[in-house]
Amino acid sequence: MNGESRDAAGDTVERTTDRTSTFGRDDARAVADAHADALASLAAELTGDGRRVTRDAVGDWRTLFPGAVVTPADERYGDARRVWNGLVSAYPAAVAYPTTPDDVARVVGTARETGVGIATRSGGHSSVGTSTGDGVLVCDVGAMREVTVDPDAGVAVVEPGVTIGELDAATTEHGLATPQGVAPEVGVTGLTLGGGTGYLSRAHGLACDRLRRVELVTAAGRRVTASPDSNPDLFRAVRGAGGDFGVAVELAFDLVSVPDEVAMCDTWFPVEDADDIAALLREYRERLRDAPRATNVSPYVARVPDDPAFPADSAGKLALCVLGAHGGDPGEGERALAPFRALGGDDVEPVFERAERVRYRELQAYLGGDSTPGDRYYWTSVAVESFTDDLVDLVAERMTALPGDEDTVVVWPLGGAVADLAPAETAVPERDAEAVLNFEAQWVDPADDDGHVSWARESVESVREIGAVTGELPNFSGTERGDAAARSVYTDNYEWLREAKESWDPDGVFSPSGRL
Repeated sequence: MNGESRDAAGDTVERTTDRTSTFGRDDARAVADAHADALASLAAELTGDGRRVTRDAVGDWRTLFPGAVVTPADERYGDARRVWNGLVSAYPAAVAYPTTPDDVARVVGTARETGVGIATRSGGHSSVGTSTGDGVLVCDVGAMREVTVDPDAGVAVVEPGVTIGELDAATTEHGLATPQGVAPEVGVTGLTLGGGTGYLSRAHGLACDRLRRVELVTAAGRRVTASPDSNPDLFRAVRGAGGDFGVAVELAFDLVSVPDEVAMCDTWFPVEDADDIAALLREYRERLRDAPRATNVSPYVARVPDDPAFPADSAGKLALCVLGAHGGDPGEGERALAPFRALGGDDVEPVFERAERVRYRELQAYLGGDSTPGDRYYWTSVAVESFTDDLVDLVAERMTALPGDEDTVVVWPLGGAVADLAPAETAVPERDAEAVLNFEAQWVDPADDDGHVSWARESVESVREIGAVTGELPNFSGTERGDAAARSVYTDNYEWLREAKESWDPDGVFSPSGRL
């Protein structure tokens, strides 16, 4: 399915599952040459703004060039076109690095005037590949990284290049936070505008639910405010489908109080087969239904690592891991998490457990670095109205059919505050779902693409055949494009999202970066 060759500059040219064209560096250079004057003018207009951004500041896999426009003829192009997901290999016509909202408007204007379209990159971690594209102008806002917190008002204002870790560092100084993801290196903007699930979701909603306003540069090059009182149709759409409607240049979040320490657990239960997994998942499901809404517990499957923290005779064996946290009083949290640590009763002895009180920032960093930049990722999901016995059995079977040691299935709980909003209040339709089933493939060798991608896709299709589904999490929705993919993600919200798209981006300036 996937072939590989080298272009003239030594870049690997990969033909991924969903990119069947032969577009490569030479094609990107031809597009850039056709618009050389416009790109040169853009480069002259970008300010750079005196900001100092180093490789260390954004991780060892990514380089930023603030104020620059990098084209295929530039020796920096190999670094500039790189994204975190190695399965996504695209050749943009150019990558621009604005450092101010005015710069962003210039980038959008150039994309509109040349007709190449635009893809927006903030953290660069988009597993679905929306932060790049063949022949487009990439607007990389990673150098715009300021965070301002007003603890009295309970509000954080962030620029679009800020990471989850940077936002947490600023807010927790004041005993505050806003629901975000579970990896500190991930960008706030992409995660939030794609919905955003995290440890505080059941207690306080999705990341996009805590937005009070977003400042965007639209396809027309205008800076507008989207909020409940200003352009409410746009505000409704960007919360879950943000990349299709403009480039966010500022986000404001309502913050919530978090205790100095929160209760967490990470318990690994040994399992031999699908029947063992299904029995534990049934217990998990019933206990989650009775748990306080501040309780977020997520089971996933993994191979026991060859690590001194684990029994040596368990290395390589399958385990059902239960990762849990409670967003409120730590004493209440410990009591709420205790039933999940005892799945299987006295008949099951965990092979590993960490259960303690930790600072919220430590919890947020717990899974940091688990996903290696440059590895190949295909993450897809499906939300189910009810985690029925039939679905439990199916998930258990898929957990034992992993094609590789780094692949996993994650059961992510919803409910609680996530269900406080109706499905049509934002672009994210999963409000009435009990859980999201994530099928996450991670591997290295392109020759293994077929096995991993097929396993994930077949898993989702099997779920659809059994259960009532409510859509896919936009941030975990494979790498497919087109109308069918959009309908699968947004379900009943698709029609009004298309209307909003026609209103705010009638010429499809942002279409290369999204699905609508």
